Amino acid sequence: MSISIKQLHPLFAAEMRGADLAGGISAATRRAIQQAMDDDAVLVLPEQRLDDATQIAFTSLYGPLELAPPVRGKTGTFIDGGRIRHREIFDVSNLDENGRILDLDDQRRAYGEGNQLWHTDSSFRQKSATWSLLHARVIPPDGGDTEFADTRAAYDALPQAMKDRLDGLIAEHSIWHSRAQLGGYMPTEEEREARPPAQHPVVRRHPGSGRKALYIASHASHIAGWPVEDGRALLRELLAFATQPRFVYTHKWRTGDLVIWDNRCTLHRATPFESAHYVRDLRRTTVIDTRVEVAQESCRVG
Repeated sequence: MSISIKQLHPLFAAEMRGADLAGGISAATRRAIQQAMDDDAVLVLPEQRLDDATQIAFTSLYGPLELAPPVRGKTGTFIDGGRIRHREIFDVSNLDENGRILDLDDQRRAYGEGNQLWHTDSSFRQKSATWSLLHARVIPPDGGDTEFADTRAAYDALPQAMKDRLDGLIAEHSIWHSRAQLGGYMPTEEEREARPPAQHPVVRRHPGSGRKALYIASHASHIAGWPVEDGRALLRELLAFATQPRFVYTHKWRTGDLVIWDNRCTLHRATPFESAHYVRDLRRTTVIDTRVEVAQESCRVG
């Protein structure tokens, strides 16, 4: 079957059909996926029959993979193992290690609620992420969509005065900053030490397209060198601008969908569903950015 691509949004996001990832892909299909991602930043590949090992193998074609950290279960102990056997797989579900829906007081539920905030995966790491790949195994009957925002288009639409203001600014990103905003997950000292904050330019140039993009959202705690509240006010203003409906594509999941997005030029968030009653089981693999822009030691003070 030949590859076909359909645009899903006027600014970004596309659907690709004709690629069977489970059966292996040709060099030409691999290049087509890369080109589509450079152009559209979000790519939907429907009807993909993937297990964890196959998803890992496909993702590895595009770079080294992040390893998922262990998380605390209901008893406060760290869970390592269970229904997901590969550390390269991030569990984006409402299930425990035995496949049961999480209890309402389980810490993993509190941790996962942070995904309902606009964010970009792994911006809290100095070596952040290029692509994330999320595969739908089980979806709820309603809700649980994922919204994406194009931060290249948002940057292009900013007034020149704001672009000038952002030039050279550095934001500090922390997973614990975002997790404190929604869900109330309280990290241990061990977790804080294992996942310290990272600093990145507020505006970065996307390598695939050459376009500038905002690099912000819920992990972004403050602007380095600024009073904290002033920096947070600017970050809130940018986030509100970048997530206007004209910049947003909403993906309504179907079983078997694989959605790939470029974290360097998009934001995303999950929408709520009846998580105490219905299963939502998606598996994520994430590619490490080996060409990360390192924040300058000195930053411009506002």
